[in-house]
Amino acid sequence: MFNSLKKLLGLAASTPAEQQANSLPTEHITEQFRQGVKTDSEAKVLALGGRICDWLPLLDAPELREVAEVCGRMSVLNALINISFQAPVAVISAWLAQENLLGHLSPEEAAILAKDNEQLTEQELTNLRWSMESLWAMMWATRMVPTLDPVKWCGDNMASLLPNLERGESNEKLAKLQALRPAAELYQMLDYYYRLHWYCVDERLHGRAAIVSESLIYERRKALEWIYNRQYAWDDVEMST
Repeated sequence: MFNSLKKLLGLAASTPAEQQANSLPTEHITEQFRQGVKTDSEAKVLALGGRICDWLPLLDAPELREVAEVCGRMSVLNALINISFQAPVAVISAWLAQENLLGHLSPEEAAILAKDNEQLTEQELTNLRWSMESLWAMMWATRMVPTLDPVKWCGDNMASLLPNLERGESNEKLAKLQALRPAAELYQMLDYYYRLHWYCVDERLHGRAAIVSESLIYERRKALEWIYNRQYAWDDVEMST
């Protein structure tokens, strides 16, 4: 069901900061490390053909969510995305209740489930469809997929990795996830997408076309910001550039 989104190229080779990420716990994300990540991210944006803003600040130290909360959010997104492919709202709501996932709904998502399919707006359906990219970023963060390339859409294998609600599958594929990637690795990816997002917004404001999809970058950054900053509610993730 996910074959409608697909495109483009590949990623850059790993940098020294990336190579040490797996060995750095949260408390070792120092000012020096963050400055090195900023330099690496800017180099990757430039290598893609984008532009950078040198005065964009360093990211704060992480306040990561627990993997169980991330799995709950992934489960809700996976279920709701089906509505954008014409799955009956009542069926999705019943599945979420059966899997004890209603507590992971945001207020905006709960409002969607309170409607019939015919009452959903085009914008609501579009937002649900785009949340595939948020889910793909979370699949990277939980090691379900190996890369998060900003010039490639979510993979054709996405549906096969997730619970298939149409076939009546349980949430086992997501419930069994055990860990997030290391904090330093999450920091690196978020920093990269943060700087890519600035580039996309600046291109749009100046009437130019970015070389990557702003919507794709936005959705993935939102997911990474939410994982990285546990003070954010899903409906209110800070996305300024």
